[in-house]
Amino acid sequence: MLIIFSCEDKKSSDTGGLFINEFLAKNDSCCPDEVGDYDDWVELYNSGSSPIDVGGMYITDDLEDELYRIPKTDNTLTTVPGEGYLILWLDKDEEQGPQHIGVKLSTDGESIILFDSDSTTIIDSLSFEAQEADISMGRSPDGSNNWVKFTTPTPGTSNK
Repeated sequence: MLIIFSCEDKKSSDTGGLFINEFLAKNDSCCPDEVGDYDDWVELYNSGSSPIDVGGMYITDDLEDELYRIPKTDNTLTTVPGEGYLILWLDKDEEQGPQHIGVKLSTDGESIILFDSDSTTIIDSLSFEAQEADISMGRSPDGSNNWVKFTTPTPGTSNK
């Protein structure tokens, strides 16, 4: 079961088209990062036509934990293009670059919450239950409220 928190009323005009679009919490052999590690990941989707830099925004997997600030060190690596996608690796390997986040997902289920740079405005969020290895969950179609399992995950591309 997937529980989705709708937060569209809290979205600012600059981030209103930004969605948590797909995630994989148990990446055993599906999708390696740029150094060949099989890490948890979340895909952000920008349904608008203008790019959105997520550098300076915050992400967490638990509201009881400290929020993790997405680095603002290189906007070429933290910008979601208009009508495009960005993968963030939730691997606690921040030394690998700004797309590597100090959060790791639990395969037993939890939440993913993306906050605006003010650290209080929720851009998008969801809660999920236990996950299966190498099967992602994503919105189909992109940006919709319909969540499905993908036996062939689609990181960085459209969910069809």
